[in-house]
Amino acid sequence: MSTSRFPTTQYPSTHFTDSAGAILFHLSTHRVCLVHLKSRNEYILPKGRRNINESRASAALREAREETGFPARMLKVRMQTRAPPAVEPEEGSRDEVRMEEVEGEPFMVTLREVGEGRVKLIWWFVAEVDESAGVEMGVGEEKFGVEMVEWTEAGERLTFREDREVLQRAIAIVKGEEGGGGE
Repeated sequence: MSTSRFPTTQYPSTHFTDSAGAILFHLSTHRVCLVHLKSRNEYILPKGRRNINESRASAALREAREETGFPARMLKVRMQTRAPPAVEPEEGSRDEVRMEEVEGEPFMVTLREVGEGRVKLIWWFVAEVDESAGVEMGVGEEKFGVEMVEWTEAGERLTFREDREVLQRAIAIVKGEEGGGGE
């Protein structure tokens, strides 16, 4: 029996948490939704654990709604991905980075070590406030405050560097400026 030529770490279901988050854009005002965790005075992006039998994209939208109060939907964007196209050519697709128009596909994943031999995976999605729902200000869970912040200022408000990196990539994708960083 041989082993993979690639470094590999495996985690049983008791040792990982599958989470999803959404960068929630309000497109008409060029703002993005930030969550203020009141108890720690931290500004973060909406995210949380995926429920059993729930898709990651659905979990991201549900968590965004629970934490911000805003109804949201996945935003169709053009981004770099390694995922094969929905319809693969007869000769098959190669494992390479290419631009694709997608909706409900993760644009980034965070792997966070949360304890000895335990990890949390956070799948990140680009979403937009559903403005047709007529919501002016979201009211989420009581432990959170919600703020809509200009895209240019939002990164400065976030508490954690990793969240700023996620946000910057999402903004670049929405602006159609994504390039590099995919390989």
